[in-house]
Amino acid sequence: MRGVRSALAMAVLTAACLWAQQGKTPDSHDATAAKANPDSTPTLSDADKSLACPASLEPDDPPDGIDKPDEGVKPPKPLKQPNPEFSDEARKMFKNAHLEYFHAFSVIHLIVDKDGNPQDVCVQKAAGYGLDGQAVKAVKQYRFKPATRDGAPVPVPIHVQVDFRLYR
Repeated sequence: MRGVRSALAMAVLTAACLWAQQGKTPDSHDATAAKANPDSTPTLSDADKSLACPASLEPDDPPDGIDKPDEGVKPPKPLKQPNPEFSDEARKMFKNAHLEYFHAFSVIHLIVDKDGNPQDVCVQKAAGYGLDGQAVKAVKQYRFKPATRDGAPVPVPIHVQVDFRLYR
């Protein structure tokens, strides 16, 4: 089971890296998460608000000294991806809503530095239910083979989609 989860997590991260290279991010949550709370769009919980990306963060305009992913840059490759823990708030909502299935995701923005470590980790798109803090905690433990330009490691910004699923 652990191998299947690792393979799924690797596939999700790879897809998220590809979306980042194309300047795209996933655009919606699963309908099951909306069913649990139909009148609200997922937002950061009060405890997670400090994790939000700054409004001035522009994916097409990285900070000085950071390479923009383009055709000349080979993207980073994931080496270590710990699975995030489910938050107590999400477990409680799942139980109280009597759902058979729950799926939500956070989109996390980060810079993969020259050593393959995540830097400047923040929440680009919230999952809500206290899951975003758990996503950031997991992503800070990720390790990558760094992106390269002409064979030399370079820092690059990427987006990572962190999925949360529960089944009854």
